[in-house]
Amino acid sequence: MTENQSSVASGPVVRSEDPAWAYGRAVPDARNNTQCTFCGKMIRGGGITRLKYHLAGIPGDVGACKKVSEDVKWQMKQLIEDLKKSKQKKRRMNKEISNPYDVEEEEEDDHHHDEGNNDNERGGSKSHSSVSNYNTKGKEKVGEKSNIKSYFAPRTKPGSQPSIRSSLASKQMVEKARMNFARWWYHANIHFHAAHSVYYQEALDSVAAIGPGFKGPSYHDLRGPLLQKHVGEMNDYLLDVKNDWKVYGCSIMSDGWTNQKRAPIINFLVYCPRGTMFLKSLDVSGLTKDADTLFKLFDKVVQEVGPENVVQFITDNDSSYKSAGKKLMQKYGTFYWSPCAAHCIDLMLENFSDKRYFPIIDETIQKAKKITKFIYNHGKILALMRSNFTNGRDLICPAITRFATEFLSLQCLTKFKKELRQMFTCDQWVESRHARDVMGKEVAAIVLEDREFWLQCQQIVKISEPLVRVLRLVDGDEKPSMGYLYEAMDKAKENIKARLKNKISAYIPFTSVIDARWDRQLHSPLHAAGCYLNLGIFFRPSFKKQKDVTKGLLSSITRLVSDPDEQGILSSQIESYKKSLGDFGMPMAIRQREKLSPVAWWEQFGNDTPELQKFVIRVLSQCCSATGCERAWSTFKFIHSKRRNRLEHKRLNDLVYVRYNLLLRERNIRRTKDYLDPISLDNIDLMEDWVAEESEFLLVTEEDVSWDSIEEPLTTMTLEDDNDDDDDVVVLDEEDGENDVVLTDANTHVYYGPDVNPFEGWE
Repeated sequence: MTENQSSVASGPVVRSEDPAWAYGRAVPDARNNTQCTFCGKMIRGGGITRLKYHLAGIPGDVGACKKVSEDVKWQMKQLIEDLKKSKQKKRRMNKEISNPYDVEEEEEDDHHHDEGNNDNERGGSKSHSSVSNYNTKGKEKVGEKSNIKSYFAPRTKPGSQPSIRSSLASKQMVEKARMNFARWWYHANIHFHAAHSVYYQEALDSVAAIGPGFKGPSYHDLRGPLLQKHVGEMNDYLLDVKNDWKVYGCSIMSDGWTNQKRAPIINFLVYCPRGTMFLKSLDVSGLTKDADTLFKLFDKVVQEVGPENVVQFITDNDSSYKSAGKKLMQKYGTFYWSPCAAHCIDLMLENFSDKRYFPIIDETIQKAKKITKFIYNHGKILALMRSNFTNGRDLICPAITRFATEFLSLQCLTKFKKELRQMFTCDQWVESRHARDVMGKEVAAIVLEDREFWLQCQQIVKISEPLVRVLRLVDGDEKPSMGYLYEAMDKAKENIKARLKNKISAYIPFTSVIDARWDRQLHSPLHAAGCYLNLGIFFRPSFKKQKDVTKGLLSSITRLVSDPDEQGILSSQIESYKKSLGDFGMPMAIRQREKLSPVAWWEQFGNDTPELQKFVIRVLSQCCSATGCERAWSTFKFIHSKRRNRLEHKRLNDLVYVRYNLLLRERNIRRTKDYLDPISLDNIDLMEDWVAEESEFLLVTEEDVSWDSIEEPLTTMTLEDDNDDDDDVVVLDEEDGENDVVLTDANTHVYYGPDVNPFEGWE
């Protein structure tokens, strides 16, 4: 078990979280060997899986344990059964994703071709068995060709099997084909990651089905008719997704980007619970990006999606985008403009590292950058760290935003503090020329002698981690987060206070940053309404914000429902919800409040109040961030490389449209039952980002991650009430007027600035 034995090279054996490890142990210095704790039997090879068979008493290539209890034996059988089901499910999903061609292979031998077709008509099992018998009986005759099937992916698509021609191919022929394919791959400079595409083997199978002489699509075909066919195919698929907009509503997301030709481009994506769909991009070269111009562009997109389907329009906090969004609200009156939550939280983290207000944090980050830059700019030192001390893991954690990356990298430095100190005292470092360089000495001194630096790293991680957790929550679009953001921000503040031992002088500078950004930028009535309608939060005994979120709910009803009669119906039905009357009060409904996602709960138990059910589902089905646009930029950058920077915008748009939405289709097929679970950071795959191909970051250790770990917002404010009288937050206009904030407390007007030491009283 490589994973279980892959910690720091000199450290003890590290086991996975498999429950079977409670009844066995890994044998040191013996790969994949385990020992049963009941009978002491040494099991050679097979790792934890073979140990499960031993404990379960399943006959096979390992003897049954005679001392294991019946309950453990039953548990192991269940684990083995779950593993089998998981493998079968994975194979079934891969078959669905492949969308294979129904093309029968043409064989040179007409006799075998006809025989195979007849067998298929009588039943696939006979055809399969006849081929199997042929291969088995012919081992002596075929000789070295008997092992050639190992070069072919078995059953690469439903009903497929190696043709007679391919089964009789020699090793030399197979190797020649692989070499030719690899030569084209390298010459075309295709990313190795492309070999993981679910369409890779399907393409090879379809070519093999035709046989020699197949002429691949030309340059013109790929950039012209075939691309247009795929656009049409994707349009047909997305019609089904668009039908969900009528039931669940949708959020339009917009963000800007500048390509390598310095042409400004605006992306538009549409989110619904089925996933984030790439709608289109617009080249706005020659247009002034003022509020009026953006409003006209946004208005056309709203008309394309359908105003009746839109619940919110999400952009960043740039003043022109904000003004255009508010104009949309005024024109239609049936949906909200919302700022991107991820962008606002990133600005909070940026304020945390502002040297004008938090010089100690800025100084610590600069020292951390000095360490990482030195290591990553010297290949031998980097190789030494990875191979001998961190077991291949890195100090830099790329995140969705710049400032989250900085704070997560501090977390990694803290995690590898011991290993870094060992590295800067080992013989390889002492004997290297870098140990005698001025910069090398300075970095080594920080790592080995600067006690304050490590203390500050630990404290900064303690402060920033609650916000980074919320950032990861709103960044994901696997599940709607609208019902959770309000409570998550409140918990993050309370968690920061607790981590600073509730010392007002210590936590006020940080909570003031959060309050300022929340009250003046991030908060929307939709967030409060989502919190009110989320059963798992609203009926929790510890939740004390019922009155505050009620204001947001009433504001949302007024805006999203234009009919006064329907508003009255919703008002009366809300009383049934508050008092848990009818289906709301069923014992099963109460038990499921925190076990089902809010939308799934309302779909099951909200049938007594159909008008309220419809309204709630539309609100709770929305996201809070436009980070899908960030992932679209990742796709744009991949396609619009230096080699392709002459693509006209229409073709570029089509390429991104097809590629992004193909990934959406693949992702929807792979969705599992946990989609019905309520949001919990336990259920968020922190390592996966479904469009961007860069590796993701681990937010915190898996044991620490749960929804409840976002410890226990704040005053509500409607967007209509925003009159630009920034009494509590003074924005210092530099470029876009959003990043520099001078903080005052709304009640006492005490200024928290550079003279306040947020580290005062820290241990």
